[in-house]
Parts: sequence; C-alpha cells; structure tokens
Amino acid sequence: MSEEILTVSSTNFSRNISNSYQLWYVINDSLMITGNLIGIFVGILFIITMIRLDHPTYSVSNLIACNTSLSIVLTSIMMLINACYALKSDFYGLNHFDSFCIFRGMFLNIFSIYMYMSLCLKAFNRLRCIVYHTKPIFKSYRCLIIILSLNILTAIFVGLFLVLTNGIVYDANSYLCLITNTKPFHFIFILIFYYISILFITSVYLYILYYVLHLPLLERFRRKRQLALLRRILFLLIMLIIPGLFSTFLVIQWILYGSVPFYSFKIRTLLDTIGYTGSIITIFISHTKLRRQYYTSKKLNVNRVVLKKYHIDKCELMVLKNPLPSPNKLLYT
Repeated sequence: MSEEILTVSSTNFSRNISNSYQLWYVINDSLMITGNLIGIFVGILFIITMIRLDHPTYSVSNLIACNTSLSIVLTSIMMLINACYALKSDFYGLNHFDSFCIFRGMFLNIFSIYMYMSLCLKAFNRLRCIVYHTKPIFKSYRCLIIILSLNILTAIFVGLFLVLTNGIVYDANSYLCLITNTKPFHFIFILIFYYISILFITSVYLYILYYVLHLPLLERFRRKRQLALLRRILFLLIMLIIPGLFSTFLVIQWILYGSVPFYSFKIRTLLDTIGYTGSIITIFISHTKLRRQYYTSKKLNVNRVVLKKYHIDKCELMVLKNPLPSPNKLLYT
C-alpha cells in the first residue's frame, strides 16, 4: 500500500515537473505561503509588543495601530489558507469546487475591506496627531469603539452582499473563490472601493506633507522627524498601490479584448500578499516605540570614559568683596 502511494506521489511530481505552467503555479503558491507567514508573524509581534509596552494604559493611537495590524493579520491568515488549498490542487492536479470555497472567499473579502478601512482610520489619526493635535478630536475610547464597530458592520454587510448576489465564484485557473471579471458589477464595485481607500490615504498623507514642509524653522526638529516618518509612509503607499495597478491592467485588458489571461488571478493574489506583507512591515518599522524596543542605539560605555582628576590641594579659598545674590556662595579657583 505504501509503495502504491509512493508511486502515485512520484508520478504526480514527475507530471508537475514536466508541465512548466504547473510548476510555475507551485512556485507562486509557495511564495504566497511564505509571504503570508512573514506578515502574520510581524503583525502578531507588533500587537504583543504594543500591549506589553502600553500596559496598563493604552493610547488611542496605539490601539488604532494594533487594530490595523490585526486586520492585516486576519487577511493574511485567509490568504494563507487559500494558498495552501491552491498548492494542494496544483501539486496533485485536483481541480474541483469544495464546499468551503465560497465561505473562504467571503471571509477574505470581509477582512480585506476591513483592512482598507482600518488603514484609512490610521491615516486620519495621523492627520489628527500632526495637524490638529491641539483640537480634541477623536481622543476617547468611546469614539474609537463606535468607529471600529461601524467598520466591522460595513465590512460584514459588503461581504454578505457579495455572497448573496453570487459575486464570489470559483476560478478554475487559480483554484480559488474570487471576484473575477465574469461578475463585472461586483468586480468594478470592489475596485471602486479600493480606489476610494487609496485616494483617501494618499490625500491625507500629501496634506500632512504639505503641512510639515510649511512648519516654521523654530520647529525644525519636529519637521525633520515627520519627514522621516512620511518617507516610510511612502513605501506603505507603494505596497498598497502595487495590487491595484495590476487590477487596473486587468480591467483595461478586459474592456479592450473581452478576456484576461488565465493565470492573471494567480499573479494578483501573489501581489496582494506582497502588498499586505510589505504594509505590516512598514507599520512595524515606522512605530517609534517599536524602533526604540528593537532598534536601540549604541550605548556609551562609561567604563572607558577617562575623567581628568584635579587635586583639591591646588585650590585656594577666597572671599568675595561683593558677594553674589545667593548667600554663602564660595568661589574655587
């Protein structure tokens, strides 16, 4: 029995090696699994570290950062599960629709929508902290809970809408349940939601950049610190824009030619993985407390510092004729 299983496995492996497209699929899925594992690890490390550093009092800004990291972790977990199913189908050549495919696709879209709304909330909070730091806007836990609840309900509503209107379908080429070009209304709806989120995030950070560049020279240190942060934010925007550019290319090709390449959604899921993993790494590096925790500067070794000794015998005590304002003030020379 074991020999038969070994023979079947070796036959499948040989068949996959001989098929270049199938081998490319396996490499694509393996990269997705690796990227999602890195994103999950960094996101969980971010949340645990922030909870440990902020305990027992938690600021609203750090809670928003943790919420953003949690949304990316949840999205990466669903993409990791999908990548494992796709790798299994690619390796064994199984192309079938399983009962949990739509269920996974629904949760992937819910978490993705919640992730983009969390990124918009994080950008708005950055605007509040830098530009409107003197105004009491969005500083209470109650306001944060209300906004997060609205974000969750909106993501769930949109996810259920996609499922109930049959917007999530099985793609035989990627072995995943996605929103493809076969459902043009749902496909464009998700792209519009994505573009609105990216436009909002980009507009907020551009306004912050404009504000920081026009700070007076007396606040030079603050301006320098915010510019360093905005350079990291630029990398975050690049990571988020990469999947959208490819989706835009698919829409243009679909409009011009009426179809898209059969491997296009494989590439899009890989670019999504790269974008989400790069985003959580950028958020991790950009946070001041985490940089101080994991990227400490080189400390000065006090034992190596040589202090010049001065003998007290060489000093002479003198009394001033006109004493200083403070009484009993003595001068040593």
